[in-house]
Amino acid sequence: MTEALKFPSTPDEAGPSPAPRALSPLVAHVRVPVHRDGYALVLNSGITAVIGLAYWMIAARTYPARIVGINAALISTMMFLAGISQLNFSNVLVRFVPDAGRSVRRLVGLAYAASLAVAGVVATGFVAGLGIWARGLESVTSASGFRVWFVVATMAWCVFVLQDSVLTGLGRAVWVPVENAVFSTVKLALLIGLATAAPVYGIFASWTGALIASLIPVNFIIFSRLVPRAVGSAVRETVSVTRPELVRYIVADYIGAVSWLAATTLPPIIVTQVAGAAAAAYFSLGWALALPLYFIPASVGSSLIVHAVREPDMLHDYARKAFVQGCRVLVPSSAALILAGPFLLRLLGHEYAEESVTVLRLVALAGIPNVVNVLYISVARVERRMSRVVVALTSQGAITLGLAVPFLHLYGITGVGIAWLVGQVAVAVPIFLTQRSAFWSSRRRENAALEGEV
Repeated sequence: MTEALKFPSTPDEAGPSPAPRALSPLVAHVRVPVHRDGYALVLNSGITAVIGLAYWMIAARTYPARIVGINAALISTMMFLAGISQLNFSNVLVRFVPDAGRSVRRLVGLAYAASLAVAGVVATGFVAGLGIWARGLESVTSASGFRVWFVVATMAWCVFVLQDSVLTGLGRAVWVPVENAVFSTVKLALLIGLATAAPVYGIFASWTGALIASLIPVNFIIFSRLVPRAVGSAVRETVSVTRPELVRYIVADYIGAVSWLAATTLPPIIVTQVAGAAAAAYFSLGWALALPLYFIPASVGSSLIVHAVREPDMLHDYARKAFVQGCRVLVPSSAALILAGPFLLRLLGHEYAEESVTVLRLVALAGIPNVVNVLYISVARVERRMSRVVVALTSQGAITLGLAVPFLHLYGITGVGIAWLVGQVAVAVPIFLTQRSAFWSSRRRENAALEGEV
């Protein structure tokens, strides 16, 4: 029975295959670790997107547009503040946990402790000065109980994001879609349950309340099972970089990550402040439905980093594989969303189908050049060429946010979508023109590689 379950390790190996012949190449493809983990993280994005569609559909049909806009802005603000507070440990953990040796527990603990402490300070400062930088939210967040809730939720969101990076870095990316499916399902159930009990805060309450169902079991498994196993099997005592090198990496990557975070979380807040809560609702739902596409290249890039750190000699081979894998999933997904956008938005309500569709299509289209940007940044992280990371991400953020307000005045909420598309294309084009050999191997190189394998 054991022999019947084995797959040939090379195409030349003889022997029967338990899978249908047509599926054998697909099975072999998925069994490659860098592909397997990439697809696991992409699956996580797909689950999040599908349940997210149902979530916002119910929210849009249950709450007035103004309440949807305010809650969407609150969620975006919480995610932005949590992103700042993580000090970019989410990327650091993916990059250094595979190479941390026996210090993996200390690295994960440091990431959690530092992020929680900074999140508490940052979120408290935000709610204390809410009337200064977010007057559109002050009227619904004036209660002291809600402000405490917002601070705690921001701290919890930090850990929620970091735990995915820990699982990925430990080589357990296949668990990420499971725990996120649980979170998304609980979030959806709470949204339905709170529709009557919490007519103003129900959306935010369901989003943050569902964190409990994920944080407790996942971190119990991480610290009681996965980290001890990693420590027990490690051959190195500590991370293979010096402390100054690690600090330089964290600081540089943090600058880039905050730029990306600002570009992805501030647009709904900008629309709320400039155009009002109703416009923010129309923008936010188009934005929220398209943004999960960006998790696809990010997922493939995370898998690339983990496996390239463990096998540095395979970096460029893995980069080309990741680029092809990302395009195969992202391009048809983007095209499908562009075509199906009006039908999906119609599920949210007629007004959303009219107001949000162009934003959705622009953001979905911009996902294609984003594949180039993400994989370029992933390779730079593996090689610790952090100036490349900073330039690419800050350029995206500066172009998008710099154009957002003037384009919003000129073209309405569609203008913010145009700003986002311009930001992605403006960075991707020079990267692809100057670094295309990193994404495409020449026919001669491929033939040489095949001859070498034979």
